[in-house]
Amino acid sequence: MLSYKNIVLRPICAEDIDDYIRWITVETEWRNWDAPWREIDPDSFIQKKRDALNETTNTPTKLEIETNLGEHIGWLNSSCSDDNMRRRTIGIGIPSTSQRGKGYGKNALVLFMAYLFEQLPEDMLYIHTWPGNFPMIALAVKVGFAEVERIKDCHMVRGQKYNALTFSITKMDFFARHSSVRESAGY
Repeated sequence: MLSYKNIVLRPICAEDIDDYIRWITVETEWRNWDAPWREIDPDSFIQKKRDALNETTNTPTKLEIETNLGEHIGWLNSSCSDDNMRRRTIGIGIPSTSQRGKGYGKNALVLFMAYLFEQLPEDMLYIHTWPGNFPMIALAVKVGFAEVERIKDCHMVRGQKYNALTFSITKMDFFARHSSVRESAGY
């Protein structure tokens, strides 16, 4: 378990499954922003979350976001996005609109990035998104990411073509901006 300011990051637990069911079936507004071109099968999505309950790794690359008051509000994930396994991309989801705009996303992303930079041999982290994902773009820029790549007409969203965007930040730039996370989180 990791904590920083008003959030806690932790592995998934059985109690989280009900939240995921609600987020995939009822509170679905987040799907307008988070890769809306990708079809999600609710049953498969929930089964993956149930399967994750049994996963154990030394460095989890998927963590849940909880407020310091104990409320589960979302998730973070990371994976290598290219064939050479050199580009570690990260993502965040806070489905409930009532939980946005309170600093939870920024603090969670900063803590997750610090954790990944400290635990993995990464010198750079990436975010892949599209121009319609205003919340992700704003958050990426707020924590120090810069756009490094744009692929024209890569995604089809609601009948319109959009570019694919890639943002990156180096480990050195990240810790220059967010040195307090090392002290606060014990790194």
